[in-house]
Amino acid sequence: MSTEKTIQRERLTQAERTAQSDRQMFDAAIRLIVDQGPQRATLADIGILAGYSRGLAAYRYKTKDVFYSALIEHLHHLWCAELDSSVANTSGMDTIIAAVSALQNFVRSNPDHLRAMYKLYYHTIDHHSETTQKLQEIHANQRKQAVRWISECNQKGKHGLAGEAFAEQYCALVFGAIYQWLVSPELIDLDRLLENCKLSLRLIAGEP
Repeated sequence: MSTEKTIQRERLTQAERTAQSDRQMFDAAIRLIVDQGPQRATLADIGILAGYSRGLAAYRYKTKDVFYSALIEHLHHLWCAELDSSVANTSGMDTIIAAVSALQNFVRSNPDHLRAMYKLYYHTIDHHSETTQKLQEIHANQRKQAVRWISECNQKGKHGLAGEAFAEQYCALVFGAIYQWLVSPELIDLDRLLENCKLSLRLIAGEP
């Protein structure tokens, strides 16, 4: 019994070490992606910047595409934690506005996380890969969320705007705002632009 507990502790310690090294490599990758873009960053650079060997990332993930897919999932989980906390106990239009506020909070606290996440998103558009599949899944889920939110508005007697149409407008406004910020961060005040997105979403949903 004692031996089994020892083995369990050792396994847990190994799992913790793996999780820690993954987090450090993800943090290193974020810095490199923000500074020089996803294409120029290499797995060797990521491992070294994270404080490990140049071969660790390649050993664990095999290819940069697989690593980037894992990084996107990691960043998406961080974003979902912010979103879930912000929209808790809300419904309908309040949820829609809270979701945009969550993005504003995420930008204020983790701007490089958002920059890296969307640079990876746009990097994957022109080729089919594991990263592209991950991106498609995330976008599909985001549209489903928006459909659900506007459906709650309709159930409360608001204008019967089609869910899919609203979801497309929601994604266009939010993603478009982030894209402008990525291209011209010195010119675009993303916080203010997202605040304007809230006003536009209210109008699209038929809110006064």
